[in-house]
Amino acid sequence: MSLSRPSGLRAGFHADVRDPVSGLVHAGEQWVPEQFLIEPHDHPVWEIYLQLHGITHWVAGAESYVLQPGHLFAVPPNLEHHLAGRSGNHHFYFAAIDLEPVVRRQPALAMSWPKTVVHREAGELGYAFAQLVRELTTRYEYADAGLALAVDQLVLAVARSMTPTAVPQLAMHPAVRTVKRLLDQEFHERWTLRQLADRVGLAPSYLAELFVDQLGQPPHRYLNERRIDRARQLLETSDVTITALALSLGFSSSQHFARVFRQLAGVTPTGYRSSSAAGGRVG
Repeated sequence: MSLSRPSGLRAGFHADVRDPVSGLVHAGEQWVPEQFLIEPHDHPVWEIYLQLHGITHWVAGAESYVLQPGHLFAVPPNLEHHLAGRSGNHHFYFAAIDLEPVVRRQPALAMSWPKTVVHREAGELGYAFAQLVRELTTRYEYADAGLALAVDQLVLAVARSMTPTAVPQLAMHPAVRTVKRLLDQEFHERWTLRQLADRVGLAPSYLAELFVDQLGQPPHRYLNERRIDRARQLLETSDVTITALALSLGFSSSQHFARVFRQLAGVTPTGYRSSSAAGGRVG
């Protein structure tokens, strides 16, 4: 496996893997400036994108697609696709995966994969991509097993995104469930309690009371914990600047981010990145 940064990126990496065991061909996470272009290309395997921030316009075959934050864009084998014109600054995950090794390990995932592009809201896909990035950018014990498990988890998340039929099994107030999902998936937004309450049709004070009763902490604390969880991962696996990271996570400034990070992690963001690098990050 080799890690590189294509010229013109703001931050991020491309991993050329070509691993016949896991099925991963290549993958990465990239922060892309406005002038960056992705030329027409295709692959003999599925290529999966997850838009994290920004809006992009893609063409695949004869169709065009607009990707909003949180959108899955999965392109089937041998279909030419490209970024259509210049977009604003944006940030995305991507992975090209040969499904045959995955299906050998996980026969249940031999579902009827479509012959055309899949474009929809991604659900839980971000968690699976984040774990794959960790496996690619950190020296772990049992690296081969970890990579295969991360690829399997990503394919499972894509399959679930294609056919979202999840039925909650844990008793939770519908408003709390909705707000929790918003904070889990859209933690980069600058949510206020009033905005969250309006989304579920409750008074702010009543929503806060319900949230604390069922999750043990107020929505704002829960939101900051999700942001700092993501910040830890980015500090470990990317070279994006502290200021850019803070703004992408919804903090008003790098100072605000550093204060919250220290409160929850017990160390500054710079200190955390330094200690993570000393612990064996690849690259």
